[in-house]
Amino acid sequence: MVLVFDVLADLAMFRKSYTTTSQVSYSFPPPTAVAGLLAAITGVDHNAAEDSKNAAFWKALSGTRIAVAIKNPIRWFSTTINLLKYKSPNANLDEHIQSKHQLLKNPCYRIYVKDGTLYEALKQRLEKREFIFTPYLGTAYALADILYRGEFEEKEIEELPTWVDTIIPLYEGVKPDVKKSGPLHREVVPFRMNENRELQSTVAVVYSDYPSISSEEGTVSGRLWLKEKGKLQVSQVGAERVSWFEPW
Repeated sequence: MVLVFDVLADLAMFRKSYTTTSQVSYSFPPPTAVAGLLAAITGVDHNAAEDSKNAAFWKALSGTRIAVAIKNPIRWFSTTINLLKYKSPNANLDEHIQSKHQLLKNPCYRIYVKDGTLYEALKQRLEKREFIFTPYLGTAYALADILYRGEFEEKEIEELPTWVDTIIPLYEGVKPDVKKSGPLHREVVPFRMNENRELQSTVAVVYSDYPSISSEEGTVSGRLWLKEKGKLQVSQVGAERVSWFEPW
């Protein structure tokens, strides 16, 4: 079975780790951000009160699998945020620095979750719309709404070529049909961290700026096609086809 929910907000920012003063965002929540979101919904503590580097929720996510779909077209805007200057031990809190931020405007993503020990707790929280910690999209001021879509059975897809409605992880043997899919973006995103918030692995993905939407003529925009899926698992979930990240 698969849990499906949408997460949306007025804005979002998933900072790329190599950006500092001028902060640049990923177009969608990478798996590490989704992990934090699931932990917030279910109330798994990260133990940061003991040490700011702690991310103890990763143990609870062992075996969980996710997929991510972009449901609103990707739109950007940039702004400058006024921050307190506090790096110096004798810093004057009246001093400020201006930091450029790249933000996503009106983002909406669909999250698919299966397997793992957190599944039942997540299902209960989504059904009751009771979230232990406040959900947000990448940064604390990007407060998010969550819309539960339901629990669905899945059927693994073996036929090729096949279409998918989600971001595609480029595991061994995966070959997207670029000509049939249209414009694609390729990016490397963080996949897994350890309990000390140290990056353990990354994954390359491809995605479209636009959601998979059927028109009156029956055509579909934003839908991605696969010629070969190699080690990638693709499933039918309701009316959608989902390409799964490997288990955490």
